[in-house]
Amino acid sequence: MLQLYSDRVSGPRPRTEAEISKLAEGALQSLVQSYQARDFFGIDYRKTCPDNGRPCGTDESMLKTAREGMVPEIADWQDKVRCNDSEGPSIPTLAILDALEWHAAHVGEPVDGGFHQFFGHYHKRWDREAGLAAFRDEVNQIMSRHGIAYEMGEDGRFTRIVEGPVADQLRNALFDSGDDETDKLLETARTRFFDRDSDAAQRSIEALWDAFERLKTHNPGDKKVSVQALLEAAAQSPGEKALLEEEMSALGKIGNAWRVRHHETDRHDLGPDRRLRDYLFLRLFALLQRILPPRRPAS
Repeated sequence: MLQLYSDRVSGPRPRTEAEISKLAEGALQSLVQSYQARDFFGIDYRKTCPDNGRPCGTDESMLKTAREGMVPEIADWQDKVRCNDSEGPSIPTLAILDALEWHAAHVGEPVDGGFHQFFGHYHKRWDREAGLAAFRDEVNQIMSRHGIAYEMGEDGRFTRIVEGPVADQLRNALFDSGDDETDKLLETARTRFFDRDSDAAQRSIEALWDAFERLKTHNPGDKKVSVQALLEAAAQSPGEKALLEEEMSALGKIGNAWRVRHHETDRHDLGPDRRLRDYLFLRLFALLQRILPPRRPAS
């Protein structure tokens, strides 16, 4: 991947932007056009030689019909980018991400074969793995340069970038609470936290709080007795036990007062974006990381 001077000297920009700007949209759209012009999408939408039927390029009409059928918002995308004078992008961020994922699923690096002199073209084959790797690297560089909080993975799908030490722990977390259902809730919360889907933030925080409440009942006895046993096992000193107990109590109250697990009209709303949800999610996750027993080594 190309690394520009400012990235080498100052490091990459923080990846905090949830929306794709008009400038970034134009860069991404131009990137797709470049790959189309170089026949990278001919791997699945092939133009064939009229003489012998061998693949020789991209059927652009078929490609356009297919992609606009899957992502209708990108119809005439080029004209929208050029003609839109507003500050924001011409189509929604989620539609741009959908379009890029769709192209990633149909990209391959073209390799020229024999030259057909009569028609002036090469017969071609494609390398899907190499094409995806190249496309992914260039998409991710644009995302990084504009500080956009999404990254395309090796499978061609986007996940959300969340920075910071707790998020790094969450990204690599493995759960072994001693209860399969709790572990499933924790894994659901972890994977949905990084999901780019606009509803994922609420689903992830609900799953994490459900795991939190279930964890409180892991030990024998009523919930208060069970919690005390949990804290006794986790804390290394009476002071730490008191600190963890205070944090558990505070987060329990937050879960009841805010629209985390309960959705009655008298609950506080978490807001339209992910900022407060992310803060509360990472705060609770940090607590659970501390009080959960260490993961048992594989036998």
